[in-house]
Amino acid sequence: MIIENTKALVETLDNIRQIKKINFIPTMGNLHDGHLSLIKKSQKKGFFSLVSIYVNPLQFSEKNDFKNYPRTLNKDLELLKKHNINLIFLPKKSFADTSFSVDIGKIGNKLCGVDRPGHFSGVALVILKFLNLIQPHFMTLGQKDYQQILVIKKLIKDFFFKTKLITISTSREKNGLAMSSRNQLISDKRKHLTKMIFETMNNIAFDIETLGLKKSKINYFRRKLLKVGIEKVNYIEVLKEESLSDLDSTPAKCRIFISITIDGVRLIDNMAMRKGLVKKEGLIRTVEKKN
Repeated sequence: MIIENTKALVETLDNIRQIKKINFIPTMGNLHDGHLSLIKKSQKKGFFSLVSIYVNPLQFSEKNDFKNYPRTLNKDLELLKKHNINLIFLPKKSFADTSFSVDIGKIGNKLCGVDRPGHFSGVALVILKFLNLIQPHFMTLGQKDYQQILVIKKLIKDFFFKTKLITISTSREKNGLAMSSRNQLISDKRKHLTKMIFETMNNIAFDIETLGLKKSKINYFRRKLLKVGIEKVNYIEVLKEESLSDLDSTPAKCRIFISITIDGVRLIDNMAMRKGLVKKEGLIRTVEKKN
């Protein structure tokens, strides 16, 4: 079932809500295996699965970035039909239009919020509209966009939504690259560099557990990425998991956050740090080859 009209959506969901739990999976289209993992999780739990496809203009700080975002609607609809999605919501282009704004606060001013001004405010505003309109029992997101998850958690809490957030581990390519619709924008000539993201996080995790947190080592990895040909290192940070605040030592729950730019394409990723991670995951530090 495909719905574009908000009134029809509300009427349909009012009936569905009486008999099934609604799980909302927001996407911007150009669907990949990462999206499918969210869908499969929803179906496994027996939820009524609602997928939206909407490229939100408010979360793009640059017009060209919005213009170049991959759009493959017909292919996406075929894929969702193949996987028996209960309902697909296709909002009109004007869905994001409003004179209101949302101030996210401190949590939106770090990491991606530094060089993407207004990004999280744009995300929050459209998610706010979705939650008000759909009123889902659950909402499922991938952990690649971890900062966005924290923003949405705060939104749900501050506005007293009853929706419960479900997060799924990041789906990865064979070389460890987090699956993203942006990956296809990277040229074949430069794709080999993408493995450096996951490799760098692994090395940082290994060093933190074996040597402790040292800012000098973080700077070392930044320089190394630039040395091998990464266009730009937007950030490499190790922060407290729930607040994104700085830390002097390694607490029980922290995360490694990284963002780099290759071929003008901004890529992000993160990794949870836990005691015993090296042993549990079998992490091996990558040794730099000498010329």
